[in-house]
Amino acid sequence: MKNIRENLLVSLAMLFLALGCGAKPDPYGQQVQKADAYAQKGEDWLSQGDFKKAERDFTKGLNLSRSVDYRRGAAAQLNNLGAVALEQGDLPKARELFTQAFEINRETANWTDAATNLANLATVAQKAKDPAGAARHLALAEDAARRAENKAALGQVYCRLAGFSLDQGDQARARQYLEQAQGLAASELKGLLHYQWGRLLFASGNSSQALEHLHQALAADKENLDRAAMAADLTLLGEVHQARGEWDQSFSAFERAFDVYAALGKKAAAQACRGRLSTVNTQGRLGRSLERFENHPLLTPAKKASSSTKS
Repeated sequence: MKNIRENLLVSLAMLFLALGCGAKPDPYGQQVQKADAYAQKGEDWLSQGDFKKAERDFTKGLNLSRSVDYRRGAAAQLNNLGAVALEQGDLPKARELFTQAFEINRETANWTDAATNLANLATVAQKAKDPAGAARHLALAEDAARRAENKAALGQVYCRLAGFSLDQGDQARARQYLEQAQGLAASELKGLLHYQWGRLLFASGNSSQALEHLHQALAADKENLDRAAMAADLTLLGEVHQARGEWDQSFSAFERAFDVYAALGKKAAAQACRGRLSTVNTQGRLGRSLERFENHPLLTPAKKASSSTKS
């Protein structure tokens, strides 16, 4: 079973770093607040799938942070720009940006944010089909979270280690990591934790409990308005229902996932959902119309305007 949520996309909880807040109303503090405001705008654009505007605002935040020696802000924007590059499939650029962010956080002993950078580097390695590199970066991320003495960061890393273990077919180790993460995950990580439990239970043949966890994951991700994670939850729900022969529920889940991915501009993911919809429609003999999926503007090549000559 493919790890949709981490190989196809990066959970937003992993992408974004906590930025400074409550700065004093002094000239330096005002610039810090302005840089953080650019970061928030960028996050909003990225959550809507508008990579161009997200990159624009993250770059503005990076330039301003550098101009006033706001090092944590600069590291955060480098990380976020890495996230944009990752979403666009530019692995070398993403790797370079995440590495720059990590180097700043390592130099300033900001181990919580360093753990996030390392986890993102692990995702780059996974997408580059380098499991050894991914394992190495996740081990370093775990060490960084421990040095930070940050339970939420450690819980996040354990969730990622569980997902990686499932990718490697090691269900026993995945369960160990999830049990370790259980008491550590902060509220914003509940969606990822339940998603990984859903993956594990589905892989081990317990589809009914898998569905329970995936519905909890979807509820948590809706509460945090993590659109990409919601789409991943729905996709896996569709797969579980499909495996159970619950064709109507499967079609509905894939349809909802398609709509979220399409709204985010994730063409490859939307195409994959369209293929699953076609398969379920055939397997379940549902007789549903697929016209709106087949003719969706995101997946339909734009027609060239015909040229005409005036007489």
